[in-house]
Amino acid sequence: MKYLLRKFTRILIIVAIYAIFILVSLRQPAKSQVIDSSFYSWTVYENQNDEREEKECYIVAHPIESNSDHNSRQKPYIMITHFQRDRVEEVSVFGGFEFKLNSEVFTMVDDEQFKFLAKKEIAWLRTKSEDAALIKALLRSAVVKTRADSAVGTYAVDEYSLKGITRAYLRMKNICK
Repeated sequence: MKYLLRKFTRILIIVAIYAIFILVSLRQPAKSQVIDSSFYSWTVYENQNDEREEKECYIVAHPIESNSDHNSRQKPYIMITHFQRDRVEEVSVFGGFEFKLNSEVFTMVDDEQFKFLAKKEIAWLRTKSEDAALIKALLRSAVVKTRADSAVGTYAVDEYSLKGITRAYLRMKNICK
């Protein structure tokens, strides 16, 4: 009986070692998202899998005011992403719901209007030059407003404060040189 118990224990240990080995070898590296700093409404994030990979840095703000008739809406945000490898920046809007198919998200900065192309839950500008123009407008203004329609026929109007965006933007560019 003791012999069978020892043999069973050894087999169990070997199986456990193999299971751990398989789990570790199949594990995909997770991106390490780190909050770097915050400046009023804007938070600076840094994303990197490991030291050999290029970083992605981004700044995010949530609305200071929202008006929506959508009942189960997630927390919306506006984001500027800086891709270290390409040295380009991209503005995106998350409305907190799935956007109406083939719709546009309208963004107003002062008297300038920008039209984002909505795709599922995220909306992007169409060109890099539009991204650059919007970023320039955001850095010199105090408020940005967005208006979007959902896939179920509801709408949302969100207002974002731009207080702190300049410092957050410069910090993002500095950590993702």
